[in-house]
Amino acid sequence: MVTERSARESPELRAAEQVVLVVDDDEDLADTCRYWLDGERFAVETAYGGKEALSRLDDTVDVVLLDRRMPNVTGDDVLEEIRERGLDCRVAMMTAVEPDTDIVDMPFDAYLVKPVSETEVKETVEELLVRSGFDSEVREYFALESTEAALDSRDVEELREPEALSDLRSRLEAVRAEHEEAIRNREAQLDRLNRTNELLRDVDRALIDARTRDEIEQTVCETVASAHEAAFVLRRTAAGTLRCTAAAGHGLDPAGVDIGFVDEAFDIDGTVEDGFAFDDISEAHRAAVFGDDAAALDAVSALCVAIDYRETMYGALVVYDETDGFDDESAALFSDLGATVGNGISATQSKQLLNGDSVVELEFQVGGDAGDTGVLAGLSATLDCQLSLDSASRLDDGLTCFVSVAGASGADAVEAAVDADDVSQARVVSDGDEESVVELRTDAEAVLSTAIDHGASVERLTLSEGSGSLALHVAADADHGALVEAVTTAAPGVSVVAKREVERSVQSPDSFRRALDSKLTDRQRTVLETSLVSGYFEWPRGSTAEEVADSLGISPPTLHEHLRTAERKLIETYFDELSPAPADD
Repeated sequence: MVTERSARESPELRAAEQVVLVVDDDEDLADTCRYWLDGERFAVETAYGGKEALSRLDDTVDVVLLDRRMPNVTGDDVLEEIRERGLDCRVAMMTAVEPDTDIVDMPFDAYLVKPVSETEVKETVEELLVRSGFDSEVREYFALESTEAALDSRDVEELREPEALSDLRSRLEAVRAEHEEAIRNREAQLDRLNRTNELLRDVDRALIDARTRDEIEQTVCETVASAHEAAFVLRRTAAGTLRCTAAAGHGLDPAGVDIGFVDEAFDIDGTVEDGFAFDDISEAHRAAVFGDDAAALDAVSALCVAIDYRETMYGALVVYDETDGFDDESAALFSDLGATVGNGISATQSKQLLNGDSVVELEFQVGGDAGDTGVLAGLSATLDCQLSLDSASRLDDGLTCFVSVAGASGADAVEAAVDADDVSQARVVSDGDEESVVELRTDAEAVLSTAIDHGASVERLTLSEGSGSLALHVAADADHGALVEAVTTAAPGVSVVAKREVERSVQSPDSFRRALDSKLTDRQRTVLETSLVSGYFEWPRGSTAEEVADSLGISPPTLHEHLRTAERKLIETYFDELSPAPADD
C-alpha cells in the first residue's frame, strides 16, 4: 500500500507552533540553551527567573526547561504553579541540585543534572515534545521512569528515605503491568525517534568534512544505511529528469538502482513536496532494490523526502527500513534531514563559487517593452537615471539593496522609492555630486530574490531608464538550466542572452595576509589576536571586553575602537580579494 503523508503540512508537525521555555536565573546558561535549540523544529524563549517565567507561562508553552535553585520564586514554586493552573506542558528540571527522594512526588517529566550538554538538552526537548501526544497514563509511566533514573545516579545509602525509591519502583511496575502494550508501543516510537535524531547528528558531523556535492550525497547514503537497511539519492538533471547518483546498503550500486518503483512520490515536475511513505513495499519493489538479499528481509518500508534549500530543489533521498512503516515523527525528521542536506549542497556550491578557479556567468537582459521587472528598474525609469547594484542581502520577506545612483540625487531616489508600494524602507547612505548611494528594503525584486535563493551570486546589475543587464555567477556543477528557467519566469521582460565560463585569478592566503598586514597597526593586530585567543569572539564568550582590555592594559572603550577599526580593515581586505580591482592598462 502507498500512502502520502504531508509531514510538512500536518498541524501536529508544524514545529514553529511548538514553544520551549528555558527558565534560569543564570542568563548565560539560559541564552546558551536557547542558542543550542535555535534552528530546531520549535520556537525557543527564555525567562531569567521564576517570576518572569510565571508571567510568561500559558497554554501556548509545550516544554519548560526549569532550574530549581532560583532566588525569590524557586523552580519548585514554578512547577507547583504550572500544575495548579492546569497547564498541559512537559517540564524538565535542569539543575545543579543532586536528586534525592524529595523529588519522588514532584510532577516533572525529566530531571537533568548540571552541567548539561547540547546533545542532552536537545534529546530531552525532542522526547518531551513527543511524549506530549501520549495518553496520560503512559506519560505518567515515563515521568516515573525519569525520576527513577535520576535517583539511580545516587548510592541508595546516601538517600534520605531509601524506601521511597522502592515504593517508586513498585508504582512503576504497577503502571507498566496495567498499560503494558501501550507502553511498549511508545517505547518503540521513542527508540525510533532517538535513532533518527542520532542519525541527524551523524549526518551533520559528516557534512562538515564533505567537499563536493558527490561526497555529500554518498556520505549521507552511507550514514543513513548504517542505521537503516539502505538509502539512495536521486538528483534532478539539467533536463529535468531524475537519476540515482549515490547509494548505500546491501551492496547497492547507483547505476543499478531501479527508481521506477518510487515514481509515485514525485509530481509531474519531478519534485517531492512532502514525506512520501511506502508502507510494506511490494515483493517486486523489494527485489528491484535488494536483489538476492530481498528474501532475507521481512516487511520493508520506504520513505522519500525532498532534498531542497529555500527555493531550490536538488533531488530526493529515499530510505528503506525493515519495519512496518515510518511514523509521522520519523517522516518529519527525515524531511528536516533533506533540508539539511540541501543546505549542505548549497553551502558547498557557494564555497566553489567563492574559491573556484572558474565559474559560470549567466547574463540576462532586463526590462524593455515587456513590462515591469521590479522596483529598481521602475526607479531608473521614473527618475530617468542610471542605477547599479552594489550589494543585495536576502531577508525572510525580501531584500536589502545598496544601489549607486547617477543622474539623480540620492534624496530624489529615496523620495521616489518611498512613493512605491513595495519599498518598506529607504535612506541615503551617501550623496555625492556625480553619484549617490541609497539603501532600499523591498519585497518586489523577484528576479534578484530568485537568483539568490538558487545559490547564484549577483555579479552586477546595471539599469538605465527601466532596462539593463544582469550577470549572475554560479558554480560549475550547479543546475544552470533550472536557474535560467526560474529567473526568466520570476518577472516579465527578463531573458537569458549569454552563458560563459569565467576564469578567475587565484588569491593565495599569503597574499591576503600581506595585504591585511599592510593595513593593520601593531596595536590593532595585538587586539585582534588577544581577543581571539581569549575566547571573546565565541558564544558564550570566554572573556568579556573588560577582561580583554585589562589583559592589554587599556580601557574598554579603547579596546572597542581598535577592534572596530581592525574588523573593518579585515572585512575590506576580504571583499577586495573577492573582487580585486582590474589591473591598470
